[in-house]
Amino acid sequence: MTKVSLFDRSGSSTTSRSGAQRVGGRSQRVFGAAIEPRSTASDPTVLNAARLGRALDVSRERLRAALCRIDALETEGLLLRHQVALLQRTVAQARQFACHDELTGLPNRRVLLDRYNQAVALAQRQGRRVGLLFLDLNEFKKVNDVHGHAAGDGILRQVAERLRACIRTSDTACRYGGDEFVVLLPELAGRESALAAARKIRARLAVPCIVGGVEITVTASIGVAVYPVDGNEFGDLMRMSDGLMYRDKVRDAAFRAMALQPASVA
Repeated sequence: MTKVSLFDRSGSSTTSRSGAQRVGGRSQRVFGAAIEPRSTASDPTVLNAARLGRALDVSRERLRAALCRIDALETEGLLLRHQVALLQRTVAQARQFACHDELTGLPNRRVLLDRYNQAVALAQRQGRRVGLLFLDLNEFKKVNDVHGHAAGDGILRQVAERLRACIRTSDTACRYGGDEFVVLLPELAGRESALAAARKIRARLAVPCIVGGVEITVTASIGVAVYPVDGNEFGDLMRMSDGLMYRDKVRDAAFRAMALQPASVA
């Protein structure tokens, strides 16, 4: 075994065992003093690096959580936008059903009355007239009885389309109920303008309809009333036009009956 001789301050020698100064030893004795190896646990640089590492780990974890939250919010945003779109469509459909006839898509009585009041207010300022046409399809019950209600619904839809094609953009065609329709004509010069519109509608409706490959001819009786000549209130004009429509229906029925009679032989 190798021995190492050491000398203290008085010159006396001491002997140490081999390995007393081994590299990496836990404890060393040099000149009678213990020398401890340097610990990295208290090194400020090491401590700062450890703190930074822990802070970085925490930041990374927070970042991952934030990204997950962002993804969740984006998903929630997509769902909310989808729900809002559905609600908007539902509201639009509700408004459509509240103001329009479901079968024909024409404005209903509520809209007709509102537009009548607007038309009357405008007519009062401008000194104009407002026309109201009351239409009833002749012998419409026979269409349902012979061809079925689906064919009847098809006829009503085609009548609505023809009414739209006959009137101005400022006019209003309304399905009043069943096979009855009302046309509002604002800003008229007089009764003749309303009568001309009625003749145009009558001629357009006389063209046969094609429903399910079957040709069906439907005519209409029309009563015409004019504000303020025939009345001021909406109800007054409706009663007037309804009565005139009935007279027209009776006259049309008489004409049809005469046309069906065999010619007399002299």
